[in-house]
Amino acid sequence: MRIFNRLLMALVFAALTVIGAFAAIYAFNLFGYRLSELPLSGRVGNTPFYSGLKNFVGAVTSGALSSLEIAILVVVAVVGLILLLAELKPPRPRHVRLGKRGTAATRRAVRGEAIAAARQTPNVLWSSARVKARRRPGAKVRLKAGVRSGEDLSAARSELRDRVSGHLERKGIPLRKLKVKVVEAEGRQAGRRVR
Repeated sequence: MRIFNRLLMALVFAALTVIGAFAAIYAFNLFGYRLSELPLSGRVGNTPFYSGLKNFVGAVTSGALSSLEIAILVVVAVVGLILLLAELKPPRPRHVRLGKRGTAATRRAVRGEAIAAARQTPNVLWSSARVKARRRPGAKVRLKAGVRSGEDLSAARSELRDRVSGHLERKGIPLRKLKVKVVEAEGRQAGRRVR
């Protein structure tokens, strides 16, 4: 579905570009074409939309636009440019690259390994992780863990950081960034039994 949406948007932007080019050619009398010579007749040529468009383009060519109309045209152009750039920006990768040879792991697998390593740490009652993939090899992991009340949070944070980074390194998962947040939790909040 994502590929279909990107192709559809590319076709829409291409059509708008062609229409804009023809409008500029006819509006500014480039290459000998004039707006009054547009081959529109019959039903289309007699509609209020066509006559309004013809009057508007005539006002553009003569420079008789109000400041509100100019502001609206500028806003439409800026929004169109932003949408075009947003569509051309490559999507965020779904998989974590493990190396330069094209191997990758899913974000879910990296998340599971980080949580498993955190739960092996003594005094950790629960843990959760969020993983973001990068275009370069490595993952950005945000780990949140709950420890027993009264534990030294900074010591628990450094122990978690060492254990998780070491575990992921042994599994062959490079880390770009590891952010660890440790909070005090009660034993009732534990996802496993307290040791």
